[in-house]
Amino acid sequence: MNTKKIVKLTIAVILSVIIGYLVYDNYYLLTNKIEYVYIKYFQPDIRQSLTDGNYRKKENYEYVKISENITIKNEEDAKNIIYTFLDAGWNEYTVKCDPDYLSCVNDVKKMVENNTYLTDLSNFVHPFNTFNKVNTTFNSTGRIILKKENRYTDEQIKKIDEKVNEIYNKNYDKSKNTRENIKIFHDYIINNTRYDSNNTSGKTDISSSTAYGVLFDGIGICSGYADVMSLFLEKMNVKNYRISSDTHVWNLVYLEGSWLHLDLTWDDPITSDGSDMLSHKYFLIDTNTLKNNSDTEHKFNETIYVEAK
Repeated sequence: MNTKKIVKLTIAVILSVIIGYLVYDNYYLLTNKIEYVYIKYFQPDIRQSLTDGNYRKKENYEYVKISENITIKNEEDAKNIIYTFLDAGWNEYTVKCDPDYLSCVNDVKKMVENNTYLTDLSNFVHPFNTFNKVNTTFNSTGRIILKKENRYTDEQIKKIDEKVNEIYNKNYDKSKNTRENIKIFHDYIINNTRYDSNNTSGKTDISSSTAYGVLFDGIGICSGYADVMSLFLEKMNVKNYRISSDTHVWNLVYLEGSWLHLDLTWDDPITSDGSDMLSHKYFLIDTNTLKNNSDTEHKFNETIYVEAK
């Protein structure tokens, strides 16, 4: 073999070794780059058939807004997409991470695994679109499938709707203004419900944590009172959402140009002799009045429930 051939062969071997080393040493970098290019430019669009539920509100607030986008580019997008999914009443929703948003999957995982975070989002939607659990599936291309287990069954919703319509038709007074009619249903719920002092966790065989328990068992805790009141507010086309602290939930109502607090649980106090009592101390009060009441149950997160500040 002449010298030229030996030199060429040597160079070829050296280049092969270098290329092989670079490919092996940067395998994950190269494969991630290939996957990035595929997702960014070649992945097919997500096609899904979505039908809005009957109880979609489609409201925008300071903290959460309806998103028409299925691509998550940052944490704000992720939050709004989850809120949109809950608000719409969809049982399943597929979205995708933007390849430039490197922590997307981890961020979404943290969100859906944080029940307090999800509950805060859920407080802004119709009670019938709330959840027992949100399940999430991730795949290697950055697609995320959101699924939820509904808090209310279809059978419960049907029965509750019928009961709410019955009560509404019997008690709504066209001669009265909105505030007066809210008071009618505030008083009706309290006069026909007793607080379930045995259910401090929200988990019991009796559905006192839901509107069903309040309307059909005559027993409730704060979430049940708030859900029922929200149903009547929706019936009256009054803008509202549920607001919560670490230990309590009540209603926030937009009336006559102001956001006001409405807490039926605390207006239905437990008495030492077991007698029924109806109060209006927490009936449509502003935030300053709420804070001046000096209780520990109404300390809410003002970065979430901005309208109540």
